[in-house]
Amino acid sequence: MGRNSVLVAPVTGRCVDLSTVPDEMFSTRAMGDGVAFVYDGDTIVAPCNGEISVVAETNHAVGLTTDDGMELLIHIGVDTVALKGKGFQALVKTGDKVKVGTPLLKVDRKFLDEQGINLITSMVVTNEDELAENKIGQVDRDVVAGKTSVIEYAGTQQPEITKDTGKKTKYQDLCETIIANVGGKSNVIGVTHCVTRLRFKLQDISKANTDVLKKTNGVLQVIQSGGQYQVVVGTHVAEIYKELCEIGGFSAGDEAPAASSAEEKSGNLVSRFLITMTGIFNPLLSMLMASGMIKAVLVLLTVLGVLDKSSGTYTILYGMGDALFYFFPIVVGWSAAKKFGLKEIYGIVIGGVLTYPTLVALSGGEALYTVFTGTIFESQVYTTFLGIPVILPSAGYASSVIPAILIVFFASVLYKFFQTHLPTMLRNFFTPFLTLLITMPIGFLVIGPIAIILQGILTALISFVIGINTGLAGLLIGTFWTILVLFGLHMPVIMMFQLNIVTQGYDNINPLIFAGALANMGACLGVYLRTKDSSERQDILVPSFVSAFFGISEPALYGVLIPRRKLLATTLLSAGVGGMIAGFGGATLWNMSTSGPLGLPGFINPAGIDGGFISLCIGAVAAFVLATIAGFVFGGSKDETTLQLGEK
Repeated sequence: MGRNSVLVAPVTGRCVDLSTVPDEMFSTRAMGDGVAFVYDGDTIVAPCNGEISVVAETNHAVGLTTDDGMELLIHIGVDTVALKGKGFQALVKTGDKVKVGTPLLKVDRKFLDEQGINLITSMVVTNEDELAENKIGQVDRDVVAGKTSVIEYAGTQQPEITKDTGKKTKYQDLCETIIANVGGKSNVIGVTHCVTRLRFKLQDISKANTDVLKKTNGVLQVIQSGGQYQVVVGTHVAEIYKELCEIGGFSAGDEAPAASSAEEKSGNLVSRFLITMTGIFNPLLSMLMASGMIKAVLVLLTVLGVLDKSSGTYTILYGMGDALFYFFPIVVGWSAAKKFGLKEIYGIVIGGVLTYPTLVALSGGEALYTVFTGTIFESQVYTTFLGIPVILPSAGYASSVIPAILIVFFASVLYKFFQTHLPTMLRNFFTPFLTLLITMPIGFLVIGPIAIILQGILTALISFVIGINTGLAGLLIGTFWTILVLFGLHMPVIMMFQLNIVTQGYDNINPLIFAGALANMGACLGVYLRTKDSSERQDILVPSFVSAFFGISEPALYGVLIPRRKLLATTLLSAGVGGMIAGFGGATLWNMSTSGPLGLPGFINPAGIDGGFISLCIGAVAAFVLATIAGFVFGGSKDETTLQLGEK
């Protein structure tokens, strides 16, 4: 048993609970228990006596080991690794002996503030299981660097057993377990390490036993990202890496930097777009699943007659399930702001403006006049800004996604410009004032109308293709319908088949997209059968499947398809094949009903089941089977678009 020891604050500021850190690896305590700090200074000092065990290549993190066996990691900020060391200066190096109060790292606060970086700093004990005692002090209080105690512990220094004694090395069991469960030595192309992770490049990633590794003592987390299979082992990674290379016969390479935003700058335009979309929607997935499930259950209850749509219960439940989708630009704006290095409040406000009830209601009033009359771009103008006509979508921007993302991106460019060029004393007021004042008019006058023009082009194209051949239209519309939903360009098409029902009593467009829900369901099932990730099965695939059954595509789109580009393409094509079969068979919508398989009764001819209804069912089954096969073939692992989790 080691002597009782304390860790003091490494900065002067506010000590806060670790759960407040906007980084899952720390907030969930996957790296270990500890505390976090919010502060105004620029220097991080040693919280204890010890030896520097690791300094991140990007200088944003440092690890220490005390004489009594405690291992500590201090990690500065969120997403700081993407800066590749800019704004950080290491004042120590690996192997240095330090005492309480020794300066470890220095930050260029002016530069980092200009980049919109959140500098909340985590301090965690990474080998808590090896300590006799570890007690976290009171949080939500002011602390002084080098003086205020924040963690008390009792160390248990255990001498390392070396090979010279004829016994196992300290990490031999762990290394052998890791090698066996990444598919064996022959499956390893190469291995490097960073501050806390072993980074494997594998021949066949499907051979890895992720579930076993996650349960292995000494493994904190397993992450697949950037084409690498990453095993998080903590700050003693260098020692483990050395033994791993000796046991596995791997060539020891240089320390590898963590994946950064450079991945997003490589590849073609489509790949970069999908990477960006994944980064924006990943933080929203859990709530998308929850909202989708609530709406799905509500549909089932109303179809079975358990709930009446006029009841208060229905209204409250519907609000719970639909709020995220109705105010989607707000949450998308928040997430996009984080992605583009903009303070989140800017994204929230931008999304709020786009969904502001008075502005949304403008498009439902009487038009002032019409612009682009006689062309496919013909649009009604409901209001003006400084005398310039403002073109608004018929349903407002509440159901859109891309306009919000583009407007937030534009705001991030303005924000960084003002933070760089305005005098420091003027930034707090004039940066948000000018950013918002310029962004929203440009959004309403330029960025939003571009999306509306694209809607007009698509509507005209759809009408043209349907006029030529309904089967061909089914292939095109069925394939690209999910993409239209993704871009928020689907509303004009929905209005087209709603208008057809009212004016003609039937519609031939809606049947062309019916197979899309079945294709999404099939993709989820295929991935479920292929993947070994039990958490993805339970948390993403099952809810996405159920939501797709009820015609709610967002969970499957954002959680399953976008992170897998090949599966996205093949699932869309599967839906197109289903639409083509329905189109050639003359499938018709006779009565508006719910989306997904439960909406089948709406396609039954009042005169009885006909060839059109049969072709719709055949197309749906074909889409489901094809997408299931695609999910099994391409759903084993996510692409390199998968977000880097945890260590930033």
